[in-house]
Amino acid sequence: MIQNRQEEIVKIQSRGLLTIPAKFRKKPYFEENSLVRIIKEKGRLIIEPVRTLPYPVRSYTKQELKEFFELDKKETNELKNEGLI
Repeated sequence: MIQNRQEEIVKIQSRGLLTIPAKFRKKPYFEENSLVRIIKEKGRLIIEPVRTLPYPVRSYTKQELKEFFELDKKETNELKNEGLI
């Protein structure tokens, strides 16, 4: 696989700040105030964009999850008994 590799040398400023050159920040990669993931791997730092959802995601309580899994198990058993799965 041929990769389109681009490089740039940047200076790390005080407190570990660095500027990502404009040519690397073009959409859809890194936009102002967006989130990134930094991975330390084999002596390298990998910076990749993190995609966020434009709407809130619901969290479930432990009780709600327990009820869901119990219902799923019950319905799965019913379907098996009827020979549908």
